[in-house]
Amino acid sequence: MSETILIRNGIVVTLDDRGRIFEDGAVLIQGNRIIAVGDTAKVSKEAKPDILIDARKKVVLPGFINSHVHSGLIRGTAEDLPLFEWLRKHVDPKHKALKSDDAYAAASLCYTEMVKAGITCALDMYRFMDRCADAAEETGIRAVLAPYVADKPGYDYFENLADNERLIRRRNGDANGRINVWVGLEHLIYCTEDAFRKAREFADKYDVGIHTHGEESLEMYQRLTRDYGRYPIEVFRDYGILGPKTVLAHCVWLSPIEIEILAKTGTSVAHCPVSNMKLASGVAPIPELISKMVNVGLGSDGVKENNRLDLIQEMKVASLMQKVYHLDASLLPAEQVLRMATANGAKALGMEKELGSLTEGKKADVIVLDFKKPHLTPLLLGEFSNVIPNIVFAAQGSDVETVLIDGRIVMENHILQTVNEEEVIERASRVTYDLLERRKPFVPK
Repeated sequence: MSETILIRNGIVVTLDDRGRIFEDGAVLIQGNRIIAVGDTAKVSKEAKPDILIDARKKVVLPGFINSHVHSGLIRGTAEDLPLFEWLRKHVDPKHKALKSDDAYAAASLCYTEMVKAGITCALDMYRFMDRCADAAEETGIRAVLAPYVADKPGYDYFENLADNERLIRRRNGDANGRINVWVGLEHLIYCTEDAFRKAREFADKYDVGIHTHGEESLEMYQRLTRDYGRYPIEVFRDYGILGPKTVLAHCVWLSPIEIEILAKTGTSVAHCPVSNMKLASGVAPIPELISKMVNVGLGSDGVKENNRLDLIQEMKVASLMQKVYHLDASLLPAEQVLRMATANGAKALGMEKELGSLTEGKKADVIVLDFKKPHLTPLLLGEFSNVIPNIVFAAQGSDVETVLIDGRIVMENHILQTVNEEEVIERASRVTYDLLERRKPFVPK
């Protein structure tokens, strides 16, 4: 018999289609599914849980979904440079030196960090992703793995499509379906037309998604438009990779024509506001995308270009960026960006029937935030409710107290139950020193 878990007496923010909030609410879980959501008195009446979680003065939410991240190790060592100089001086040399054990250490670290911030599912684009799958299995996170595939001359240190196909065959559906594998394409300047067309073939053959980068640099956007004689999104359309199970990261620079193409094809965008600010890439046209019904999720990008993997941070910055850029305080209100970090992320991954809200029958990916904090006080309910604004604009990743993924308690009272956090940190620190030493011969003078 599978375990039954009852979370009760909490403020349950369902993010379901009706936007229900239960001020004294409960979530009943059996196995890896939510079987009841509602008022505590009603849900608890017939429940006979094996595990009871008291969520009094706490907020219960669906887990956050990180729609674009790169596992990594070189946090704080690649600073204050524009995108393609940053890639040339720091990122590509690192990839030339990277080994499989580095990838495992990086993924273990990043998945640990994300779980502790309430991120229960992540679309990760990295290297040696068989080892990333190992890290996901151990950590307990729900992971969609999209390898860096590149096939243009000079990029043979990245993964190729044969590697990607092997990974799909070996690891797609692992850990009771918690680990999935997509086709990953690094970027237009790294990949040939053949790679994009084969990516579509593989995606169709194995019923998986496609992940790549949209343009985040104005200089590269202009260069590609000139070189191809059409906009980058038009190139993607012509190569056949767009569709409902394709996620494009960033998309900072888009013409109205490209926005229409994304809308017509049902392609999702992963918005990474902190990374876009840090690399001085620009402000993505998120209100315009939303007005055309393009699905927009939130991503952190990697530790090298963000320094933190925290979707609460991304929600706040996403909202404030649009408000100040457009001089319009009404843009991206709290509930809208909260849905970007949950339900929209689930839709981007083709998992909207399984994740993204606290709804009967969905997978039990649930987080509990402790609101008994000065920066989350006052906690107001009823007519003056400030719960959702406080989640988005006042909370921090460290306020996440308990995390359940696939019905399993992965973190309880801020303590990971799956891996030894101290060992993860020590291994990542040790491996990074070695990686930076090995990177030196590849760094351009």
